[in-house]
Amino acid sequence: MFNQVFQQFNRFWSQQSGAQRLVFVLIVALALILIPLFFVWASTPTYEIAFSGLTEEDAGQIVEQLNANNIPYKLRGVGTILVPSNQVYEVRLMMARQGLPSSGNVGFEIFSGNTLGMTEFSQRVNYQRAIEGELERTIGSLKAVQAVRVHLVIPEKTLLSSDQNPATASVTIMEKPGMSLDAAQVRAITHLVASSVEGLRPENVVVVDVHGNMLASGEGAEGGSLTAQADTRRSAELAVAHQVESKVQEILDKALGPNKSVVQASVVLDWTQRETTRQTFDPTQAVVRSEQNIQEVYTTTNGSIEGVPGATTNLPPGGEAALTGGGGVTYNRSESVVNYEITQIQTHEIESPGEIQRISLSVLVDGITDTQQLETLQSVIAAAAGIDQQRGDTIAVQALAFDRTYIETQTAEMQAAERQSLYLRIGEIAAAVILLALILWYVMRVLKNLKLATSEAWVPVMKPVSEMALPAGMGQVPSYSIGVDQLGMGSEGAPQSIPAASTPQGLPFETPPPERKMPKIELPTLSPEYEQLQRTLDEVAESDPASIAEAIQLWLAEDERRNG
Repeated sequence: MFNQVFQQFNRFWSQQSGAQRLVFVLIVALALILIPLFFVWASTPTYEIAFSGLTEEDAGQIVEQLNANNIPYKLRGVGTILVPSNQVYEVRLMMARQGLPSSGNVGFEIFSGNTLGMTEFSQRVNYQRAIEGELERTIGSLKAVQAVRVHLVIPEKTLLSSDQNPATASVTIMEKPGMSLDAAQVRAITHLVASSVEGLRPENVVVVDVHGNMLASGEGAEGGSLTAQADTRRSAELAVAHQVESKVQEILDKALGPNKSVVQASVVLDWTQRETTRQTFDPTQAVVRSEQNIQEVYTTTNGSIEGVPGATTNLPPGGEAALTGGGGVTYNRSESVVNYEITQIQTHEIESPGEIQRISLSVLVDGITDTQQLETLQSVIAAAAGIDQQRGDTIAVQALAFDRTYIETQTAEMQAAERQSLYLRIGEIAAAVILLALILWYVMRVLKNLKLATSEAWVPVMKPVSEMALPAGMGQVPSYSIGVDQLGMGSEGAPQSIPAASTPQGLPFETPPPERKMPKIELPTLSPEYEQLQRTLDEVAESDPASIAEAIQLWLAEDERRNG
């Protein structure tokens, strides 16, 4: 079998030209290089990040566990470990069972071991270490925190509460690149730490970052409340300013288009809390509050009055006239007192803080040179932002040609990079398609040659003599030719008699007598089919002479039947 394949390959190789042989060698060499690379690439697992930001201690422990479990991994720097993508979650769960990553600290698992023989001091120290480790893990789970350290100072309890020192804590935080903690998050951390330690107050927690900036000073309840109040007020002012900017920017984007304007607002809120009480009086509206009437009446019985001279001066007005009458004297006095109430209005007002005290708005627009258009924009912007000049608000709208060189350069570079990436992708696809086409073409050609070689091996050789037609003008001449050598076919393609020495042993026919000579026949040039038949007969004659003898015997038997 191998000999036949080798012979077919030799025949195929001999039929190729020099250029075809070179292409064949190149394709085979390229296939030998690419096929192993493809299998290596296909069998190589993809890696994903399982842990990042690890300390050297945690990374060493995780690598040790991975080696013990025969799990492949890759290191990217010191704190990043990559594992196969199909084992990421399995590795994380496995490391979590081992308490990794621990970030260089321990939690309450410190009490999982044997504590026999430990002193009270050691137990207290381990308890403090456990609390610190748990707090570090909890704070480290925040999105903006990359690393954290917590230190607690828990004094011993005393008999008198007045002599008890308060517990304190300090937290050092390393923020992730590009992220930061705001005031609300810092306060949340201080309350988290204070709520986790007995006897610890939020105002006794100090928070700093790795750059030495004070995030929470721990100045006490009053200082902490003032700081929180200042942060709240600042956040409210920024929120109002952002609202004003959004309103103005929306109008400008619709009027001028995107990226044609820049808006910046500054808002100052009045945080003064006022309580006002007013009393007003209206004298035009009088109301009777009270009224008192006094009336005195009495009468004397004597007709005349006698007495000391000059007594008449003591009589009331009109009394003299009354006494001069002939009868008794009558006394009558009436008095009326009326009290009026003036209308009073009392007003009590409480003004809540947070009203807008002043707005400063600046707007830059691009590509506008018309003064009237700028004035129109300014009036529209002032109305949208709620500018009140009597309150002291200011607004400035100016036209300025924006420098877009950097944006255009960046855009051009991005477009060039995208085009280059697209061209590379197209080139890779085209190269892959061409390579695939060449491989398919070569495989089809090899299959075709193998098919031809297979058809050559299975060309029927036991055809009757009558089917082997001779050229026109010739009669049926018995032919004893099989191949070029064994069948007496010369180089010109004319049949020759089989020599006696080359006749196979045991043939059932006799060699034609020497005196009988076959006429020389000029045969036309053989077709490729006949050449293929001839080559096949040569190979069969060499490999199996008995088959050739059997074929010749059948031919002779058929010829005898026809002649008889």
